[in-house]
Amino acid sequence: MLTNKQVLLIKTETTEGVAETPSADTDACLLLKGGTPTPSGEKVGSDRLSATLSKEPHKIGQLSMGLSVPCELRGGGIVGDVVNEPDFDPMLRACAMKKSVVVFLALGEVTGGIFAAGETVTGGTSLATGKVVGYARSGLLLEEVVGVFVDAESVSGGTSSASATSLANPVSGWQYMPASADVDKPSLTAVRYHDGHKFVLAGARGTFVVNFEVGDIAKLDFTLNGRWANPVQEDNPTPVLNITDAPLVVDMGLAVGPYEPMGVTALSLDIANTVSKAQDVNAADGVRAFRITDRTPVGGMDPEAESLGNYNPWQDWKGGETSALSFALGSVAGNRIFVSMPKVQRTSVAYGDREGLVSYDESFELKRDVVGDDELRLVFF
Repeated sequence: MLTNKQVLLIKTETTEGVAETPSADTDACLLLKGGTPTPSGEKVGSDRLSATLSKEPHKIGQLSMGLSVPCELRGGGIVGDVVNEPDFDPMLRACAMKKSVVVFLALGEVTGGIFAAGETVTGGTSLATGKVVGYARSGLLLEEVVGVFVDAESVSGGTSSASATSLANPVSGWQYMPASADVDKPSLTAVRYHDGHKFVLAGARGTFVVNFEVGDIAKLDFTLNGRWANPVQEDNPTPVLNITDAPLVVDMGLAVGPYEPMGVTALSLDIANTVSKAQDVNAADGVRAFRITDRTPVGGMDPEAESLGNYNPWQDWKGGETSALSFALGSVAGNRIFVSMPKVQRTSVAYGDREGLVSYDESFELKRDVVGDDELRLVFF
């Protein structure tokens, strides 16, 4: 068996815990090195007494399977004006990230102010409206769009005094945000091949971490838990993979509030879901599926220390202040990713050393913005 001969197929389940049959032609996800399946079970011993101190064999109850899945953070490409979902879409959704449609509208020079997140903008010709998610890559990301914006029309903010002219017809993309309602947290079936060993996880849900290192490709690490099924011998299929190149961690426009801190070389984000067994005496191994019962999203970054008049994380930490943190990866349609955390609150600040330069080691938590389930946005456009 060869380590590098691995295939992953993933598909959202219609019925929780009932295995789907993902196709190598349509449901393959591109993997990075390092992932592996990990069986889990509870050792059930025996309390039988006998004439000796020797132990009797134990049994394994409540069997389940864990699966680590390292991926590149990248888009799925574009067909016409519609962006494809990323190939890891079923895993994001199984990590309680609700999917919705967004529209990207490229704009010319913005005058009169700054478009504000949450405000409604209107097209002067089409009369289309949409709510601002953010401004990235010289354009507006809009949700809850009514009507169709058109090229070369004036677009104006309903709250701000900002206005600009659209430079192209809109592009339709995808937004993922945390979810609390069960209907928005579907389970998935994952099929993992290790050079002829086939593992099937049904009823799977999980959590994920994203790491951004300057000049590198952003890494998205999923940790899934699902029902146990005995591995079988089966040749690896030949997957049809989306081979879109992942954007590099450069030119991100990372901003904390209105300010762009200097010298950030690394940033991390952990959705930190609590994944719990759905135990059931009617299930073959005592586990029907896995459920997401809580989350405490956290992150961190390492900006250079500079004048406190420009950037003072100590004051924000002491005062319990929250700040908006946002950035974008990529510049090609279908392979751009906008990340927005409307309210991050620092939990610790410390000095670090980076080849003789003083840096900060900042940790933060993601807090609800307005109504909840809005502390994070991952937008593919």
